[in-house]
Amino acid sequence: MKITIWKIFSTLFLLICISYTSGQKFVKNYDIDSLSLIHKRIPVKNDSINFLEITKDPESGRKKDLIFFLQGSDPSPLISEDDNGKFLLLPFDIKQLSRENIFVVISKPKIPVYQHFKDLDDHFKIDDQKILMSYFKYNTLQYLSDEVNLLTKIYAKDKRIRNIYVIGHSQGGRVALHIRHKKIRKIAVLSVNLFSRYEESINRMRYEEISGQDSTLDKKIEQEYLSYHQLIRRTRFGDTLDDLSLRSYKTFTIPGSFTELEKIKIPVLIAYGSNDIGVAFSNDIIRFRLAGKENFSFQVYPLMSHNFERHTQAKNENENHWQQVFEETVTWLKK
Repeated sequence: MKITIWKIFSTLFLLICISYTSGQKFVKNYDIDSLSLIHKRIPVKNDSINFLEITKDPESGRKKDLIFFLQGSDPSPLISEDDNGKFLLLPFDIKQLSRENIFVVISKPKIPVYQHFKDLDDHFKIDDQKILMSYFKYNTLQYLSDEVNLLTKIYAKDKRIRNIYVIGHSQGGRVALHIRHKKIRKIAVLSVNLFSRYEESINRMRYEEISGQDSTLDKKIEQEYLSYHQLIRRTRFGDTLDDLSLRSYKTFTIPGSFTELEKIKIPVLIAYGSNDIGVAFSNDIIRFRLAGKENFSFQVYPLMSHNFERHTQAKNENENHWQQVFEETVTWLKK
């Protein structure tokens, strides 16, 4: 049987991590908006996994469900601060949901858990080139899925926890599809093209071509196919920011996610907005491919975008519906 380099890396990573499991460390506690955000760290060889454990009344002694929220690809910290104080960088409010749940959000590799907003760009992203190089080096599908696998193994033995669930958005959804699901009851995948990122890109460009009746876009589409074939064949990457970014991109793109999706036996929710052009067209087709498999559920949000915004003509503005989507997702997980 052929053994890939990634499989060897994965096995070694988990063996190293397991040996350090007992070294789980408390780093700092943040109290934000009546929530307790506990920064924990698990040291691994030459690295560490940093994550937040978020809940209300952590010392109550009541058992709670644990929900992993796996974020998209933005290199942003989990907590920032402005003149009004510290705040959690999530697009929704989990205060009410934290009465009965513990949320775990894993920091991006090499990205600090906390960073003041003055040290971030206008979109709350890290723009330090040295940090970004380290981030892209470790921001791979295998590395991130191994992190979740280790934390799942730890929390499955935690007497505070009843059930474990996973919600993944965008890149985080791809990670959710590739983790082990033995100790997880359900997963939800939000705003993910279930084929790959290239299909997502081509869908968007094809929609632009048709809606704008612009035949010149066909050249860009053909170039995207050429780029895809070149990336398939490419095996060597340098230590430049561009090469590390491309290597990271490849791990989430080739092969696509659909093969892994079909293997999953536990219940899976696939949710997306119909105005998320790159995602919706492919996932509408996949609904036919998965017909008859009872563990898959679909939820389409009409005219909502990748981040669940909907444009209203009356106000001529985008309304954010992340809160609605997240609450409905948690309801589905726990029913």
